[in-house]
Amino acid sequence: MLRAFERSDVPAILELWNRRWGNLFPLDEALWVQQTVGDPQHFRPDLARVAVEGQRIIGAVSLKTPPNPASWSNQNPQNAWISFVLVEPGREADLGPKLLEYALEALRREGFEWVQYGGDPSHFFPGVPREDSGLAELLQGYGFEKRKTEGKDRLEQDLIRDLSDYRLPEEARAALQASGLADDAQRNTRLETKSCTREDVPGLLDFLAENFPGRWLYDTQERLKVEPTPADILVLKGQGRIWGFCHLYHAGSRRIGPGIYWRKALGPGYGGLGPIGVSKDLRGRGLGFALLCYGVQRLKELGVQRMVIDWTTLADFYGKIGFKPWRSYYSYSRSL
Repeated sequence: MLRAFERSDVPAILELWNRRWGNLFPLDEALWVQQTVGDPQHFRPDLARVAVEGQRIIGAVSLKTPPNPASWSNQNPQNAWISFVLVEPGREADLGPKLLEYALEALRREGFEWVQYGGDPSHFFPGVPREDSGLAELLQGYGFEKRKTEGKDRLEQDLIRDLSDYRLPEEARAALQASGLADDAQRNTRLETKSCTREDVPGLLDFLAENFPGRWLYDTQERLKVEPTPADILVLKGQGRIWGFCHLYHAGSRRIGPGIYWRKALGPGYGGLGPIGVSKDLRGRGLGFALLCYGVQRLKELGVQRMVIDWTTLADFYGKIGFKPWRSYYSYSRSL
């Protein structure tokens, strides 16, 4: 039987989650709260359902929808998300279809035209974990299709690195040393990486609005609401302007960033990095790579031992400094 989600269901859902996915994706209450009721603009508790057998919860489905007005500039008002379909191991065949059919019909009634699995604001997963073939088959059976790039299945990955042997590459230093920008007096001003200060925040938001006006601007604004200081955002600065940014996460971060969602699988000394980006006017000069390298160096200085860069298709770029695949996902979506 399916019934409406209740707040008191959370402990049982966490137990079920960790029976199903806990080895790879160990979930705790802090992350659950942040990604659900902590995201009231998108999380729909009124549409969430649990499957029960007697008094036992054996399945759950969570949905998210865009608000009106939209959360960011190019957010599609007709695109909804299935945040997760969770089923007791061994009950996939009978429970999976019931939960998915409910989700599709609920979103149709709400008037949405498109649905994506994962990748939602305050997501748990960028898509379907590659290891969960049963979930992928369920979605495919209901008309979901994999996202493709150049005709190939698009694989999103979380990448990992042990920092015990990390050393700042000389290439990163050289890129900053060569980063002179001519000012009005035709003097060259070298860019620097530094921790964001409260005084830098207006410039950071202006930079994001110009260069990354969508979800990255929104996510940064949401993070700034909860962190005591903006110091864990590394910025590339020169001539009084922000030219690049990079989010850093570690055990002292108040916001649980995507790179540290599964921190219990990383062990002590965990950290994460991303998103990261530089001004469109400065790309191709190695400054994104330099910002990345200095970001990793900063996390190491903060005591991080193992770190993750989440949700990327740029394995070769990050592989230059030793990052390797850790978790992988396929993006699935369909028309309603």
